[in-house]
Amino acid sequence: MDGASLITAGVALFTICNPIGTIPVFLSVTEGKSVAQQRRIAVMTGVGVFTVLAVSLLLGAFILQFFGIGVPALKIAGFLFVATIAWAMMTKSGAILPTTNAGSPAIVPLAMPVVAGPGAIALVIAFAKENPALLDYAWGLVIVAISAVATAVIFFFAPYLARLLGPAGMQIFQKLFGLILLAICVEQILTAMPKIWPGLAG
Repeated sequence: MDGASLITAGVALFTICNPIGTIPVFLSVTEGKSVAQQRRIAVMTGVGVFTVLAVSLLLGAFILQFFGIGVPALKIAGFLFVATIAWAMMTKSGAILPTTNAGSPAIVPLAMPVVAGPGAIALVIAFAKENPALLDYAWGLVIVAISAVATAVIFFFAPYLARLLGPAGMQIFQKLFGLILLAICVEQILTAMPKIWPGLAG
């Protein structure tokens, strides 16, 4: 792959992962935890994102083939779930997701499906299919690592952003990015549907 293609792939992956837009989700599921705990969760989320996307890059196509699942079906199912999170971001003033689980939310739901969701997984699987050379796989892992580190850094500083914006500012931030996230979900679902039902393509 040339440099321009790698940059395009990296930007596309970061955009679909959307760690900036999911800051309200991170703050919601870590509500009540200390800053130190939030930082640990941020780092572990980055590790989880790298693990999920690296496995998807290396083995995703085989896993989907084993279970007989197509990438369009994965995208539709996953984005429907993420759409429920986006809807909650726009309509709820409290916690976006249930937080009664005593375990860490770093892997579920933050790493997957909030950040390393169906769109990101589908993207890295498509990258692997289109670029089967060993060097391309290595560059793919680099792109995945950059997105994971960026996610960890953004979530690491999320509590500072919350204090900077204040409760009213965070409400506006949450609802704005909830709308953007929902629009992304709708767009991705509409894009995937004609691949399952060709008649919808007109």
